[in-house]
Amino acid sequence: NESLLRCFCSEEEEQRIIAWNKENGHARSDIFEFRLEEADKLRAQGNEFFNSGDFETARQRYYGAIWHLDFDIGQQWNLMDKHQLDLNTRKLKVISNICAAYLKAEDWVNTKKAADIGVRHMEKGELTDDEAKGKFHYRKGFANLQRGFAEDAYASLKQAESFAPGDKQIRKMLKEAAEHQKADREKAKEVWRSKLLTEEEKSC
Repeated sequence: NESLLRCFCSEEEEQRIIAWNKENGHARSDIFEFRLEEADKLRAQGNEFFNSGDFETARQRYYGAIWHLDFDIGQQWNLMDKHQLDLNTRKLKVISNICAAYLKAEDWVNTKKAADIGVRHMEKGELTDDEAKGKFHYRKGFANLQRGFAEDAYASLKQAESFAPGDKQIRKMLKEAAEHQKADREKAKEVWRSKLLTEEEKSC
């Protein structure tokens, strides 16, 4: 899907976001610099809502910013390398904001989804930002741990640690994930053992 916005939302929601932008003085320009400027404004508004704890409205502003940054393949083909990098870097910041908004709202499924989109965007755009990559893997690991997927959480947190060695919060969460993993394995062993026991053994 070449539309980044559609990676996050349905066609119906996308249309609502476009309509809101047009009705509120944020129509999409044909000029590259104007679109980036508009995306920056919406992202700044989103950050204000985020800081006040209104994560839902913050996310809607971030989605609006994404709409302005969504150039189709034909348009991107004509961009110079420095403009493409500028565009990809801005997209990265907004994706990170969306991921953080989902995390703060404790929407673990969408936190993981946004983190995955972030990592894919970095790989596709060949962006080398270890701090950003580490954040995405950390948030994905944290979200998986909250959902009870200790093994997946541990794998993501190990990746996060490789981008931010020695980070105290990552190490703390890794320890927690390892403990959950151990408990899950013990539980699985008990279930298996219980299945192997005969009815007679169970009664003893």
